[in-house]
Amino acid sequence: MVVALSALVALNTACGSSSGTQDAPDDLQDELERRLEAAAMAGFSGSVLVTVDGVPVLARGYGSADRDNGVPNVADTAYDFGSVMKDLTAAAIFKLEGEGKLRVADSLATLFDDVPADKADITVLQVVQHSAGFEEYHDTEGDFEPMARLEARQRIFAQELRFEPGSEVDYSNAGYTLLADIVETVSGRGFTDYVRDELLAPAGMQHSGFFGDPVWEQVDTAIGYGHSTFGGNDPAAWPYTWSLVGNGGLVTTVSDLERWLVAVWGGDVLAPAALDAYRTLYLEGGTFEGKTVYAYAGGSDFGFGGYAADCPEANSRVILGTNTYDTFDIDRFGGELAQFVLSAR
Repeated sequence: MVVALSALVALNTACGSSSGTQDAPDDLQDELERRLEAAAMAGFSGSVLVTVDGVPVLARGYGSADRDNGVPNVADTAYDFGSVMKDLTAAAIFKLEGEGKLRVADSLATLFDDVPADKADITVLQVVQHSAGFEEYHDTEGDFEPMARLEARQRIFAQELRFEPGSEVDYSNAGYTLLADIVETVSGRGFTDYVRDELLAPAGMQHSGFFGDPVWEQVDTAIGYGHSTFGGNDPAAWPYTWSLVGNGGLVTTVSDLERWLVAVWGGDVLAPAALDAYRTLYLEGGTFEGKTVYAYAGGSDFGFGGYAADCPEANSRVILGTNTYDTFDIDRFGGELAQFVLSAR
């Protein structure tokens, strides 16, 4: 089950693109390595990428990708990044709006024929912003319950709303599954095909995909060590059903996630108006020394999770993927690491 919100929060911070590990301040690199070795001793297992002023100063793996077979995590091990998928789902919606295929002001009744009266006036934007009133989950027995697209939609529409649409904000995985349905409806393409072709490919994310994708024959995935188990906890073998489509299921590496951040904020994925609309999702939060920093988090109780802090203005980023999410607080540690990196820059 997806348990962590992929929330981008804007901070104002002093922070600076991406290539080699040369020219890093020795004291910064030494302190990063010290902190990460200590984290590994405390239970962190995963991969880390830190870039400062566009230069990677640390890219390595810690702990085990597969304990039974003695396989270590390396810099390019792939992990299930949980709810970080939602950020791509939202980007797909704004990309389609930029192409004139929908408006985020459209009501659900303009997109589907089978919308109950209490949900007819909900707008696409309200679903994106978690203010539509949908339940957190769409009556699923678990992430991997076999479920077709139409069944997922029917379950979502059958549930009572938690509040009057637009009156509150409350996190909803079900809402993001409905957004994936909208992407298929207006694009005429499968959701994962659309995301792969229109988002992952332009960003250069060649080591990313979804549960069960053929790409995992060439890219090593970690085994998750969490409280729940399914299919050996290997995302390469997991089925991707409409229990999860749109709200989770993105498997990627820390390097590929950096490519996404560089591409989306650099205007390589979304047209200017679509990017401005996408950016409005992420303007909540505090301030820190004058520049905007976006923080992303996602995780699941199968042991996987990810954290990223991104300062687009300065091209400085801290990105972590983990397969021990349940037993090591990657969100807290990632935030502390990001503050150290951005303050030290």
